[in-house]
Amino acid sequence: KKKIKKVEISTLDNLIRKGSGLNKRRLKKFNIKNYKINIEKFKLIESLPKFNVIIDCCAEPAIEASKKEPNRVFNTNLVGTFNVLKKCIKDKSHIVFLSSSRVYSIEKLRSLVKDLNLNKPLKIKNKINESFDTSSASSLYGFTKLASEKLVKEMFFTNKLKYIINRFGVIAGPWQFGKQDQGFVPLWIARHILRKNISYIGFGGKGNQVRDIIHIDDVCKIILIQIKKIKILHNDIFN
Repeated sequence: KKKIKKVEISTLDNLIRKGSGLNKRRLKKFNIKNYKINIEKFKLIESLPKFNVIIDCCAEPAIEASKKEPNRVFNTNLVGTFNVLKKCIKDKSHIVFLSSSRVYSIEKLRSLVKDLNLNKPLKIKNKINESFDTSSASSLYGFTKLASEKLVKEMFFTNKLKYIINRFGVIAGPWQFGKQDQGFVPLWIARHILRKNISYIGFGGKGNQVRDIIHIDDVCKIILIQIKKIKILHNDIFN
């Protein structure tokens, strides 16, 4: 809020996630109004004030949740973004969409990890970047984010509105509520401090996970730059 003059910031969060109440108090401290509504309800989204730029970071990102509650994951991640985009078009708002590194194909990622474990040099075309393979399975969460990317492109194509898509890896930092299916960095730290064990549960439990982690402060800096330079950086994907 201090970085942009004459700006009003609002948030939308139904606060169902454990630990959300902590964020609510912090938002209030900075005079940021939160709209406690379900993103699946378009009539409620439509009734919100008009915004110049919307940062869409609404998602249920946990892979385990995709297995246990597929309907909620699908409706929050894909239907929710569809509702936000309809609101953007109605109000002629630009959007910064937070996608995910989960859009990349699992099989291609596994072959990449295999090469790393064998100390094989990576070819440029195999490195994870904006053109890395997204054609095969990537988890239900990954599908909803990739489908949302396509929705952004399709719906903004004829409306001459500006979008930016960010494919972030793991985001970590202060105030993250750490648990095994989301926020594993603070979870690891907490387990270390409390001298409790951790387990490898992904990739067959073999410990082959290779992940990029980005600090929330850097995420915010990136998005601030993008908003300020949206006339130059628009309609592109950033890995």
